[in-house]
Amino acid sequence: MLYALLGPFLAFDVQGEVIAELTPRQRQLLALLLLNVNIVLHRDRLIDLLWNGRPPDSARRNLTTYIARLRRLLSPREPANSALRTVGSGYILSAPSASVDVDRFNHLTMHGRTARDNRDYHNAAELLEDALRLWRGDALLDLRRVDALAVWADRLDEDRRTVTEDLFDVRLAAGQHHEVVSALAQWASTHPLRERPHRQLMLALHRSGRTHEASMAYQRLHRTLVDQMGAGPAPGTRTLHQRILADDPEIGGSLAYASGVL
Repeated sequence: MLYALLGPFLAFDVQGEVIAELTPRQRQLLALLLLNVNIVLHRDRLIDLLWNGRPPDSARRNLTTYIARLRRLLSPREPANSALRTVGSGYILSAPSASVDVDRFNHLTMHGRTARDNRDYHNAAELLEDALRLWRGDALLDLRRVDALAVWADRLDEDRRTVTEDLFDVRLAAGQHHEVVSALAQWASTHPLRERPHRQLMLALHRSGRTHEASMAYQRLHRTLVDQMGAGPAPGTRTLHQRILADDPEIGGSLAYASGVL
């Protein structure tokens, strides 16, 4: 891994050492190029992104300086052969997907979901766990003063939450309801307005013989949503609650995920 964006931003040289000489603006520029890796970004677009649409008069000259310094830092022995190149009136950073943790995360997630859809829950869990292990904290934690990077970071953080809940789905589908109850309760408490983990918690509790607690979890969610959002749970959540109360056998089996319960 040469570039790490899933947490505080880190860039490594060819010896695997952290490149410590990057200035804040160079780090922002490198992150923007990495989030568009192997894609040409026009000079004016980069200027607009780096300065949040309000560039100083010196922006074009400054960008040229940042690019030159980045080339030397990324390829100190042969700056002319750096992976950061000028193409027309723009710049492109070339890097294999395995060298960028965001691309690696997306790759593992895609294959994990494919395994899940094929009911290969063991491999699905391993792949999704590997994807989540790449995270070291909130994405781009130290670069969010650039609006475009803040938007990217929010999107990546949401991807992380979704994949975490995908992994809970897989474990529920594999019949690991006892094992995930505690983690689900904590996750649902941390994200009180996200209905999906509350549905997962309800299902895990019900399958563990704790139907009364599953109903209490639903009631807590209902109160929270009404108090904070002015509306109760979505139809799917209400339907799951009714099916739990009715002890519907279709939601009791280990393969309930595949039948669309969640």
